[in-house]
Amino acid sequence: MAGSERKQPKLTKVFDIRKLGVRVGLYTFLAVLTLLFMFPFYTMFVASFMERTALNSVTPVLWPNPFILDNYKALFTGEIGNSVIDSSYLRAMLNSFLLAAGQTIPALFFTSLVGFVFAKRQFPGRNALFIFVLLTMMLPYQSTIVPFFLLMSRLNWIDTFLPLWIPWWAPAFGIFLMRQFIMASIPDEIMDAAAIDGTSLFGTYWRIVLPLITPVLAVFGILNFMGAWNDYIYSNIFMFSAEMRTLPLLLALYQGTSLRAPEYGIMAAGSVLAVIPLVIIFLVFQRRLISGIMSGALKG
Repeated sequence: MAGSERKQPKLTKVFDIRKLGVRVGLYTFLAVLTLLFMFPFYTMFVASFMERTALNSVTPVLWPNPFILDNYKALFTGEIGNSVIDSSYLRAMLNSFLLAAGQTIPALFFTSLVGFVFAKRQFPGRNALFIFVLLTMMLPYQSTIVPFFLLMSRLNWIDTFLPLWIPWWAPAFGIFLMRQFIMASIPDEIMDAAAIDGTSLFGTYWRIVLPLITPVLAVFGILNFMGAWNDYIYSNIFMFSAEMRTLPLLLALYQGTSLRAPEYGIMAAGSVLAVIPLVIIFLVFQRRLISGIMSGALKG
């Protein structure tokens, strides 16, 4: 008995050392992954302060020498050598914000409302209609670009925000996400209690369901806002004039042509400024975003 009692502290000490070693190894691995993921952002940031010769150098340059602000100046003036870009960067950033906000805010309302109906209301053909919604997610977007463009042109919506707003207010992914979250997190007893109190269907959605699904609203809102902010394909199809260019369309002008070399420094400067609004939105809604992801993981 006495011998076994003497061995216990040694075993505990060995166990603590192993536990410490596993934790140190885990944090080291996570730190290496963090550096790998952050390196592209670091190179983008550093490249925005470099000269063209340093950017085109064969040997990698990890710090600007000299440190210049010409790329940011050219970004706002639009001057590239002897030519001038006929679009304002601030105007393009405003267009991107209007596009993303005008698409995301109504989408939060409509997807949550439709998801609530699919999750908590019984009506003929509900399952078949929901399956049809899911089938639209399986269509490749390349197969719908031509008919989509023809429809928008007949509606005279070309070179406006309308083709990138109204058709995207009820995406299938958002409806699916809201339905699954509402089914898993909101019990039917709450719906029954609201009906007994005389609350209407929309009143139940607005006063009871909507405040309870803010985590998933934050998740979908951030994903949708980022997708609209970074959209290039559909913006390039429907935005023709210089006044309607978004940030991706404007930065694409600096990729160069057969008569002009690519301006990688200006593109890096524009990308750095374009990332800032997304970082701010993420920091503002960080807690709700993590809460939504964790609640979905816990509810399986």
